[in-house]
Amino acid sequence: MQHTKARWIARCSLGLVILAGAAGCSTPQQQAAPNDLQNVAMTDSASSVVSSPTAAAAQSTDSSGKVTAPAAAPRLTVPGPDKAFLLVAVDRVEDPALTVTASNRIGTYPSGADTGDREQFMLTPLSPGATTYLLKTARLRVGGEPLCAGIKTGVLTAVACDAAAKSQKVTLVARSTTTFDLVVGGYQVEVSKLGKVSLAKAGNAAAKTRFRFVPAGTVGQWP
Repeated sequence: MQHTKARWIARCSLGLVILAGAAGCSTPQQQAAPNDLQNVAMTDSASSVVSSPTAAAAQSTDSSGKVTAPAAAPRLTVPGPDKAFLLVAVDRVEDPALTVTASNRIGTYPSGADTGDREQFMLTPLSPGATTYLLKTARLRVGGEPLCAGIKTGVLTAVACDAAAKSQKVTLVARSTTTFDLVVGGYQVEVSKLGKVSLAKAGNAAAKTRFRFVPAGTVGQWP
C-alpha cells in the first residue's frame, strides 16, 4: 500500500511540474512578445514617414538652398507728363473713352468718333518719380487752368486741381504692360458694357474695367 501511494504522489508531482512548465513558457494570446513589439513600433514609424511625402519634399527643397522667386508684376508703360492721351475702356462697345461733359462730370465718348480736347488727359506725378498722380485735362482749360479728375459727392468729376486733395489722387494698377485699373480718390473707375461710368470702393473686389492709353500727341500741341 505504501509503495502504491508513493507512486501515486510521484505521478501527481510530475503532472504539476509539467503544468507549471507549460504555464511559464506559454505567452498570453493578447500580449505580444518583446521582439514583436519592437517590430510593430518600427513599422508604425516607417508608415508615418511614408505617409508624408510633402514633408520629405519640403526637406529636400530646403536642403537644396534654392528659392523660387514669385512671378514679377507687369510693368505698365506710363506716358510722360508732357504727353496727351485718351483713356479707353477695354472690351467695351465702341471703345469708350473718358470725357468731360458740359456739366464737368466725367462720362464716356466713342473713341472711334471725332474726339476733341474734352477726351484728352495727361498725368502729373505728385512728386518726382512718384506713382501717384493728378489726372489733368490735357487741353481743356477753365480760366486758363486745367481741370483734374476727382470724386465729388460720389461722382467722378472734373474739378479745380488740388494736389493735397485725397479725392484727386490717382493710382494705376497694372494688369499687363498696356492695361490697368484706374483708381481715383480711392475708388475704382468702372465702365459698363453700354459706356456708363460708375465708382466702386477700391479693395472691396477686383476691378471689372481695364483701361489703356491711346496717344494723342504732346501737351500744348495738336497731334
